[in-house]
Amino acid sequence: MLRRWWWRALAGGLILGLPAGAILFIRVPVLAVLDIKGGRQLLAVQVRAGESLVVSYRHSVTQGLVSGTFEIEGDDTLSVKETTFASPGPGLPEPRPGDDYEIAGGVIRQRGGGERLPSLSFFVHPFTQHTLVVKGKIMNLSRDLPPGSLVKIRIERRFWWWAWRQKLGALFERNR
Repeated sequence: MLRRWWWRALAGGLILGLPAGAILFIRVPVLAVLDIKGGRQLLAVQVRAGESLVVSYRHSVTQGLVSGTFEIEGDDTLSVKETTFASPGPGLPEPRPGDDYEIAGGVIRQRGGGERLPSLSFFVHPFTQHTLVVKGKIMNLSRDLPPGSLVKIRIERRFWWWAWRQKLGALFERNR
């Protein structure tokens, strides 16, 4: 009788414990901003498909401000949604007839063709004035990093409890 009870308890524990344990291994998308040369993480924030981020900088040739809007996709890529700039220059899209663009107030707004990128990488310098806006957070990358730093932005998968640890850490920081 005792043996039968023991096997039932073991089976019940496995039936309940395996799904509960599997929850610990669920991964969520996290936007990671990395300083490649410095070997450090600048920002990591949990994101969802459909959310966007904006990278802005001063073009080295035209000296005009450029802004790129990217959307986070469900396959952990970044899709180009829109690029705004004052005048065409090297590396910028050149509007052509049939493209989805508008020119208003001295600014060209070119909507992206949905090109998907696994990551974004760029070098920052004080004169480029690189900024990143994600989830209401503004990072002045050109001010916060040494000249010539290589920044990489990508979506990573991390365990769900990582995000909770980040939220609790931020809560304790605010209460200090």
